[in-house]
Parts: sequence; structure tokens; C-alpha cells
Amino acid sequence: MLSDPLIIVGVCAPERRRYAERLSAVTGRAVVTIGSRDSTAVDAPLLGPAAFIAEMATEADVVHSALAARTPPLPIVCVVDATHMIDDFLSGDPLSEQAPPGDDDGDHGARARRAASLVEIASLVCLVGWEELETATLSMLMALTSHLNPHARVRLSHDPEDDVRSLEASPLPLPPFPERAGWVCASNHEHDPYMTDIRVATVRYERLRPFHPGRLSRTLDEIDAGRFGMVVRSAGFCRIATRPHTLARWDHVGSAMWIDPLTTSLHDGSTGQDIAFTGIDLHAPLLFAALDEAGVTDRELTSGPAGWRRFDDPLPPWPGYDVTDAERDTR
Repeated sequence: MLSDPLIIVGVCAPERRRYAERLSAVTGRAVVTIGSRDSTAVDAPLLGPAAFIAEMATEADVVHSALAARTPPLPIVCVVDATHMIDDFLSGDPLSEQAPPGDDDGDHGARARRAASLVEIASLVCLVGWEELETATLSMLMALTSHLNPHARVRLSHDPEDDVRSLEASPLPLPPFPERAGWVCASNHEHDPYMTDIRVATVRYERLRPFHPGRLSRTLDEIDAGRFGMVVRSAGFCRIATRPHTLARWDHVGSAMWIDPLTTSLHDGSTGQDIAFTGIDLHAPLLFAALDEAGVTDRELTSGPAGWRRFDDPLPPWPGYDVTDAERDTR
């Protein structure tokens, strides 16, 4: 494994770069820095035989799309600053203040989404800067990491070379990149994190009824306010009553939330909510009760999509999606 290229990722640039340089110093391998928009640079060198370290400041989907053809997949080391880990997951900051409208780099919470998604694709997660933290805090952080990616090794980093050799000494078979994420494992009934802590939990919410968009918006505000504990990450699939024939992707990190259509074509109406929640000090019964209240009531359910179109819908619109057209397609 040490003869293969290594991919170093992480949302904290100074720590990520310092880790790559330390690994380079002890292994003699060159560091190749790949920027956030240089996806073509990913494809060419990383699929070749040369042994080097790729220090990458890019999105998780760029990483795994570039490496998807590689068998076995190259090891991905995610460097996480332990002292800032929770702050990164809860951050509402964009990645770039100068990003044009519609660019994900300008989204509220884009930094948090990148922090979570890079952990979710990693083979190895190395916590750095952890030495001054209390044992209880470290236990919680390591368990949270393991919940976000049950397939990854999690280490308190002392030495980068030892970190990487831990993968070589006892390699674990890893599933494809998208299936490593904790929320995917939960949806597949395969969520079994190696590290646990009494404060950290992952729970799965499944219901058939669509959400009333107005009530869901209020519930999201309650989640953001911490009423049900600290929800660090939630993801899955959902259906909104005012957009009933389009299955949506629920993608949430910290204070940032995205509900985006998967397709505008008609889906089986039996598919409702299937969302995994990972957090600290979660009160699952209260959370589930609030989500249930956000679903359509018995009376609302009987009115069907024609009645649901009259609901107040404060959720962000989907570009190109027209409720009237969607309803017309079902007749």
C-alpha cells in the first residue's frame, strides 16, 4: 500500500498540508497539490503507477469519481483538526465568499458539507491537534467519526507514517465510496461503528406520509436550535407534499440544509421519508415526534396531491420544477 499513491484530504488546509509534508519527509514521496477545480489533474496522475502523495482541496464527489475506476481503490486519508472538528461540522461558512450565484462553493454551509463528505469517503481518518483535549471529548469525537463512516479506521495521529502503515498491516475490505457513509449504512441496515460513545448515536427515521412544507420548515428551525440535541449530520430521502411526485435528497450538516430533487419524473408514491440522523446527546423520541407532526395529517392525506398544492411552501424552490406540470403528468 505504501507503494501506491496516497490521497490526503481534509477541510482544514494548514493541517492537511502539514500532514502531507510530514509524510513526504519520512517517505521521500513527492507531494502533488490538486486544487478545488482541477478535476482533470485528478484523473491523469492518480490512476498511474507512480508513488506520491496527492494533497487535495476538493469536493468528495470529485475525488471518488476520479478514483472510481481504480481497483482496488486508492487509500484516502482524511486529516481532521480535533480542536475544530465540531465547529467545522456546524459551520455555516461558504468555501468562497467570491463564488458566483448557484455555485456550491458559495452555499451557506458548504464548508460543513465538505468536512462531512470527506470523512464519509475516507479509508483512514486521522485526528491531529488532539493532545490538549480531555479523554471524554476524544472518545466522543472518535465515536462521531466512526458513526459518520463505520468502514474507516480512526486514529489519534502521532506519526503520519505509522498512520498509513496501519492500513497496510491489517487491510480491511472497503465498499465503494458512496456506501462508506454512515447514513448509507443505516439505510442498508448495516450501521455498526467500531468506536462508540454514550453521547453519540445514529437513528433512522422512516415514514410513508409526505411532509407538510410549512410544518417541516418549523421543525428544521427546531433542529437547528438544538431542541433535540446536536444533530451533526442527517441524510437520506424525503417527499414534500407540495412536490409529491418527485423524490428528494435530504442532505444536512450542522446548520446547513439542502433538499434537492433527484428527478422530476414520477416515482412510486409509496416512497416517503427515509432519513438517518447522527448527533451528540440526541433525544430521538422528541425528534421523531416533531418529524411526525411535520407530516400530513389524516384529513390532509385524504385531500391528495390536488389539495396539497394549496399548502404554504416556504422551502427553497427547485429550478425548473413546476407543481402544476408535475400534477398534469400523473393524469
